[in-house]
Amino acid sequence: MRYGVLVSLTAAASLLFLYVSFVQVFIGEDLLSGATAIELGIFFLQFFKVVAMVFVRRLRDSRMVNLVDIFGAELVVLLIGLMISDLFLGFQAAPGLMVQILLAWIAGIATFATPFAIYRFARAMTRGEVLLAVLPSGVFLSEFMLLLAAGANAAAASGLGLAGLSRTMLLVGASLSASGAKIAGVTALPPLAIFYVSLLLYALAPPAAGEWRLRGMAALALLATVVTYGCVYVASWFTANLAYVILPPTLIAATLMWWTAREA
Repeated sequence: MRYGVLVSLTAAASLLFLYVSFVQVFIGEDLLSGATAIELGIFFLQFFKVVAMVFVRRLRDSRMVNLVDIFGAELVVLLIGLMISDLFLGFQAAPGLMVQILLAWIAGIATFATPFAIYRFARAMTRGEVLLAVLPSGVFLSEFMLLLAAGANAAAASGLGLAGLSRTMLLVGASLSASGAKIAGVTALPPLAIFYVSLLLYALAPPAAGEWRLRGMAALALLATVVTYGCVYVASWFTANLAYVILPPTLIAATLMWWTAREA
């Protein structure tokens, strides 16, 4: 098996492990119980969109910006329609329906679009796409997996179902809740560590210029890890969003590693 395929499969497997853990909680705690007909309709609409993207090659290979437009089409139409009906027709139930639609949409995207996003990420790694495209996607997906786990656990504990899942993801993602820290335990750390090593190997690339060059790149990777961990530790004293802290040093370190290994 080629080096690039092995690294991409390892990265995808670590993300899928976290996703399966989320699905187990989602199904085991029956988070769909108590959902309204509107919530269920919006939720499962995302499933059919993903199915269409999987089986229609033109959609499967489409740019991500086009897929975002497809996923958000009904959201824009429904929310604007309800807003107009509330302002001009006095439809008092509109605000409540808008909240239901938005939260169900977030839950549907998180549940059904995540495996497709992992596939697109693994495919980008296999094709050897540039680090500036792969690494931000990898950081986002790994953090999104943590948001999924935090949302599922909070929804199961509160009994709020889909609404609890989406609300927790929004609060933790905006650093307005600390419940996400509870999921960074024994279950999440091994796949996250494997995913990190996979990204690191992807950034290093297969060395071909001798052992000394490999040692130099490995030393640079180790230094980047130490610096990034230090930034995270310092940020833990404050209320800064973790993504804003990790992403800049990660991109800088990965770019330096690519520059060092580009001729290898």
